[in-house]
Amino acid sequence: MQHVSNVPLSGTIPSIPAKAHAHRALIAAALSDSPSTILISHSSKDIDATMDSLRALGATIIYEYGVVHVTPNPAPNIGQVLPHESGTTLRLFLPVSASICDTVKVDAKGRLPERPLEPLLSEMKYHGVSFSQDTPPFTMTGRLQGGTFSMTGTVSSQFFSGLLLAAPQLGYTTVDCTSSLQSKDYVTLTIETMKDFGVHVTESTTEEGYPSFSIEENQHFHGNEQYPIEGDWSNGAIWLVAAAMTGQSISVTGLRPDSVQADKRILSILESSGVTCTWNGTTVTVTGKAHQPIHVNLEQMPDLLPILSSLACSIEGESTFINGARLRLKESDRLEAVAKLVRNSGGIVRMEGDNLYITGTGTLAGGTVDCVNDHRLVMAGALNALIATSTMILKDSEAISKSYPHFFEDWKRLGGDTHKI
Repeated sequence: MQHVSNVPLSGTIPSIPAKAHAHRALIAAALSDSPSTILISHSSKDIDATMDSLRALGATIIYEYGVVHVTPNPAPNIGQVLPHESGTTLRLFLPVSASICDTVKVDAKGRLPERPLEPLLSEMKYHGVSFSQDTPPFTMTGRLQGGTFSMTGTVSSQFFSGLLLAAPQLGYTTVDCTSSLQSKDYVTLTIETMKDFGVHVTESTTEEGYPSFSIEENQHFHGNEQYPIEGDWSNGAIWLVAAAMTGQSISVTGLRPDSVQADKRILSILESSGVTCTWNGTTVTVTGKAHQPIHVNLEQMPDLLPILSSLACSIEGESTFINGARLRLKESDRLEAVAKLVRNSGGIVRMEGDNLYITGTGTLAGGTVDCVNDHRLVMAGALNALIATSTMILKDSEAISKSYPHFFEDWKRLGGDTHKI
């Protein structure tokens, strides 16, 4: 458990490497025709899961001094995928591993077996892959075949990213969306990363007007030396929200102004709350205290909800969060978990279907809250302490290592008061 007191944060903090970018770059590097070096200053349990899975698929991965040395090797006939509790690793690696191995043993831990894999599994079955059962852990047999894949975009954009990363091994491949594509920015990040490693994806629309992605034959990933992983907007957003909650200025360095990461939208949300966001090169600074309720459509950026709930509690009036259905499929049912976190911190919240409404008063009571083994709930619980009248005690705070192992060290670096109990 972690003890967090109401002491404002201020100062400058470097962003950590973007987990979403790291997953994709490491996979592309391991599938390449020559070695790569990937610059990742800090790892996390989720990034470690991707590196472990690549090793189990034959690649040589050596991580030292902030550099990952990736040497592609022929894939074994029987490979393994070791996602631990990383949903991204699992979903990206199902098609990727099936594109290079005849048989793949897939592990899964925690809540991962409960998270949806349809319609990806059905499409993979149609294209030559058999599964020992429909929920992991399972064994996949048969090579994935190319052609046209068609899926709804309302469950997970990671299904599309995984098929795109597998496509260069399959020959000509098209991935059609049969609906609007939620979290499309993550697919764009996949396409940009693939381009950095020599593979071009053509984007178009289906006859129904939905996204379609094609990869021509005879394209191959090529190694990339000194390839930098960009700063993480998802985790940088924590510090920007902290500044807006208290009015103490905070700067985050190493963030790309032109990033396609979905959670870069945090800037427009913060500006709508009444604070000022300014750029100096790759450093963004938030000044001023949020005072206007926020109204957020979660469809393209669901991961921001937990920390935005903390911001909403700091602003007098009702803030609204709509279209949060996919949050029920995360490490926890994040809609329920966020509502409970707000309520147990002393806040006012109601849920209507997949929408959340938080009536902020500017303060919270504090106390002991359960973060349900969800790293983003740990971050939100810590932020709640900034406006709490008593100490916040965060149960399951160890979950932070999933994405940001040194989070509480950085909290102290910005002047915060926290310690493990």
